[in-house]
Amino acid sequence: MKTIHYILFFIFLNFWITGTCQEQMSLQQAREMALNKNENLKVAAKQVEKAATQKAAVRTMRLPSLSATGMGIYQDQDFEMELTLPTQILNPQTGKLEPNIMINPTTGEAVTGPDGNPVFNMYSWLPLNVSLSGAYLAGIALEQPVFTGGKINAGNKMADIGIEMAGDNQTLHQMNTIVEADNAYWTYISVSQKVKLAQQAVDMLTELVKIAQDAHEVGMTNRNDLLKAQVEWNNAKLNLQKAQNGLELSRMELCRVTGLPFSTSIAAVDTVVSVSFPSDLTAENETVYQRPEYRLLQKNIDLQEQQIKMTKADFLPVAGVQAGYNHIGGIDFGGINLSNTSLNVLASVKIPIFHWGEGVKKINAAKIDKEIQELELEKNKQLLKLETEQARMNLQLAWERIQLNEAALEQAKENQRLARDNYEVGMETITEYLIAQTQWQQAYSELIDSKTDFKIKETSWLKTTGRLSFIPAD
Repeated sequence: MKTIHYILFFIFLNFWITGTCQEQMSLQQAREMALNKNENLKVAAKQVEKAATQKAAVRTMRLPSLSATGMGIYQDQDFEMELTLPTQILNPQTGKLEPNIMINPTTGEAVTGPDGNPVFNMYSWLPLNVSLSGAYLAGIALEQPVFTGGKINAGNKMADIGIEMAGDNQTLHQMNTIVEADNAYWTYISVSQKVKLAQQAVDMLTELVKIAQDAHEVGMTNRNDLLKAQVEWNNAKLNLQKAQNGLELSRMELCRVTGLPFSTSIAAVDTVVSVSFPSDLTAENETVYQRPEYRLLQKNIDLQEQQIKMTKADFLPVAGVQAGYNHIGGIDFGGINLSNTSLNVLASVKIPIFHWGEGVKKINAAKIDKEIQELELEKNKQLLKLETEQARMNLQLAWERIQLNEAALEQAKENQRLARDNYEVGMETITEYLIAQTQWQQAYSELIDSKTDFKIKETSWLKTTGRLSFIPAD
């Protein structure tokens, strides 16, 4: 018994939580929640941030760079060697040192050895012992590029283009997210209204069954009319259940898009009762240039243009200067500790001369890449124009469909009224009345579909014309 009480308690608790967790939602709120939740949009925002960071990094290429170096040596054995060196003597006439060469007194010429080299009167013996154990080098260097063949300029422009492309990519993801949110929102509203319509049909058929039953009981109609009414009532109940299941699925889809828990009950604020025709739908000035897809394709060409310059820069002269301050110590030279501290300045120029045509081939390859991007732009430009025109035509047809369905609903409503009146006075059968009832329900359902379709097509048309944007509420 206690178990049953616990089960009932949890069922009631779940019902209470679900019933109280209701979200009042407008189209504006649905878009905002979808934009805040969408993972692709978050990635696009990070790409914008990354592009800005890369641009800041490229800007530093123009600035001088400061670096420090340090190196230590340990060598367990010293360098030992013995040198035998010729000597020199002072020439009293010139005051300069001259080689102390042995002169043949007979000929007055220098005496040469078997190897053909002159023989000296005296040689000096010099033993050397050099130890590098504990030697070290430390220094700082300042480098400044002077000319890089235009590579730095091209890199900066590519960074600027990268930021613009990241922004356009973010705009594109924002548009796609808004389209997804609008589709989910209007679909939920459409199914909600169909649930109300199905419930209305059940109520009307419930009343009709009651009328048929009363008429049968007093002998005004046969039992067949009552059965027909009951069959239609059962079908209406089944359609209501299907509509409620569809409403639950569409609610969960809207929760997924907006990031709400699946158990959230949503009360949509907007309706599709009233729709308006766009005033600029028939304008002929619609272009694809304001679409982010087109701008991305165009910027791919700009990137390839800068890539050509980068490739050319690899085969142009490069110049730079460097200033350094170094200290060397820890070198033992025959018992003497050697050290040196010095300032040095270095200028360098590198001029490519011959690379077997590598530069020309790479530049031509980069130009071909640019031509490929230009062809892609032209191809996709036509596709974008076609998509825009199709969206405009679809919206126009959706509007015309609404006008036809509104007229059809008025006719079905009048036909239903007349059929009911005639049935009540015995001028029509219940079958004719049920047919009129079904036609009215179908016409009403078609009108709901057409208005919902118009709203979705309107969003798609705004996207294809590059005008779909989100303005946060104040």
